[in-house]
Amino acid sequence: MKNDRPSRHDPKAYLFDMLESARKIREYTEDMTFEEFWESSATRDAVALRMAMIGEAAKGVDAKTEKKLPAIPFDNIRGLRNRIVHDYGAINFRVVWKIAREDILPLIERLESALASE
Repeated sequence: MKNDRPSRHDPKAYLFDMLESARKIREYTEDMTFEEFWESSATRDAVALRMAMIGEAAKGVDAKTEKKLPAIPFDNIRGLRNRIVHDYGAINFRVVWKIAREDILPLIERLESALASE
């Protein structure tokens, strides 16, 4: 897989953007405990922003591409983006942490596979 972002006209561009943000979340939280995450408002904010960016990119994925990738929960990803963007003061950072620790790595793997397969 190339590290360069595909052209904006390529449907893979949104998948690449999702992957880039997912990798950043992994990088930001890789060696942290929840307590360290909680104490670092900069990390909490960065992770929430990257999750919102994943959701924003997911909004741009066309129906044909989405149908080919049933293992990626696009609706859930977009829903999380909406909760972060529209209800920021009420973000449950325990949920954000759980997603960062349990769901981001599988998402990275699925996105890498999708980008490599075509």
